Formats: sequence, structure tokens, C-alpha cells
Amino acid sequence: MARAMGMNPRKLIKNRPSPSQSWKAPVGEWVRELHRKRFGDPPAERPRPAPALPAPKELDPDELSGAAGGDESWIEAGSDDYWGEPERSLEEEAEEEDRLLLRRQEELRAAADYVSAAFARLPVVERVVLIGSVARPLEREVPRFARFRRAGVALWHECKDVDLAVWVSDVKDLKALQKARSHALNELLTDTGFGVAHHQVDGFLLEPGSDRYLGRLCHFGTCPKGKPECRVPGCGSALFLRQHERFVFGSRSLDPATSLLLFDRARGSGPPSLRRWDDDAPF
Repeated sequence: MARAMGMNPRKLIKNRPSPSQSWKAPVGEWVRELHRKRFGDPPAERPRPAPALPAPKELDPDELSGAAGGDESWIEAGSDDYWGEPERSLEEEAEEEDRLLLRRQEELRAAADYVSAAFARLPVVERVVLIGSVARPLEREVPRFARFRRAGVALWHECKDVDLAVWVSDVKDLKALQKARSHALNELLTDTGFGVAHHQVDGFLLEPGSDRYLGRLCHFGTCPKGKPECRVPGCGSALFLRQHERFVFGSRSLDPATSLLLFDRARGSGPPSLRRWDDDAPF
């Protein structure tokens, strides 16, 4: 179920409730509920009769020596004794992965819309632009998945997070941006069933007029957090304004040809609404 929704094992591990989060459901229940909201209740299945056991037979000494070793190499996919799922061809697996990768980009773009709309309600936010791979039509590449990499099968690029360039007139209350991001992603989950964590939405903060990079909107709930990354020079100069060592914001990422404008207060554009992205989908 998690794979059908584009989740990976790391996401499931991060969503395990801690001892202090007794209000959270176990991961298994959480995934089943998300799957039910997105795909509906599974159809009722008839109980399958238990397979008939073969009649015992006598083995000669040669057969006993093989049976003692537990040799079950004779059970192969497609035989009557094989109870596992039928194997899929590499082409079928690649088609399914492509579908999931395209769907994940759609989910992340929806998250960008929701977060941008929440940011637009804050007076300090002047402009929001979606950058990175989520903003562009996907390209095909040989992925990191071993099965496809060994065979040289190209899939659509894997989108992992949302990158938003956010122009802010003041960095004194970045906690408000954090709360707006969290509330927007909660609304996204309620409205669509799309699960996107707050740490999967990065806000690159820029100065209006000069486009000077100020820092990144921190994911930690307190500032300073006391983590090793908090010791980077300049990190926390304003609360929740994070700096990354040796990071340089590339101005080319703001190229209109490879980015999407979501909100611009100077042009009088209001909060964006959730819209279809089919025109950009690389079918």
C-alpha cells in the first residue's frame, strides 16, 4: 500500500510514533487509512479454500538424502505448488515505476500549491516561485534502483522534495512561515490524501529587489536546536533562518523557463488555487 502511494522505507521509519506521541496511530494503521482515503475500500474477497495436501509416499534411500536437506528447488514460479505472486516482466515493472514517479511529482506539485497559498496570506511574503525538478517536465534517466540500473532501463526522474524560492521583506517571524507550511500540508492530506512531510518542502528565502539569498527556512521546531548543523556560521542569526555549509544558491534556478511562478504580490495575484498539471506531464 505504501509503495502504491509513492512512499519509501525511510518515510515509513520517520513516521513511527515516539513514546511521547501516544496520540499517533501505528505506521501500519496510518498507511492503511491513507490508502483507503486515496483508493477507497478494497473489494470484499471470498475466502480461499486451503490447498489439498498431497498423499504421503514412500521414499527410497536416495530420495531421503535429498529430502533431509530441505531441497525445494523444484518449486518454481508457474508450477502448481508455487503459492507466491506471479513474476512480472522487467517492462511491466518499469511501467509501474513510471506511473508512481509521475504520480509523486503530481503530489509534490499539489503540495507546492497548498504551501504557496498559505505563504501568500502572510504580509511578509512578496513572491513564491517553484524551482527544481518538481517545476519541470520530467526527463528520463537510468535510476538508482539496482534492477533497472543493471539492465540500463531508463525511468522518469525521481522527485524527492519541493523547492520553493520565497521572497520575504522581514525574517523576524519565520515561525509563522513554519506554521503556515505545516497547516497547509495537513490540509493537503485531508483534502486529497497526498502525504508530504514538512521536511520535504524547502523554502529558500530571498531579499525582495536584490534576489539576495538569505538562508533556508529551518525544519526544526526550536532555534537553536543544538544539533551539529546549527553550528554553521550565520545559522540562527534570525530565529529559524538556517545556513548550510558551502551552500550557494544558484540564480539560474529562477529562470522562468525552468520554474513556475505561484504568487506575486506586486502583480496583484492572489493565493494560487490547486490546479491540474496535465499540460506539463511528460507522457
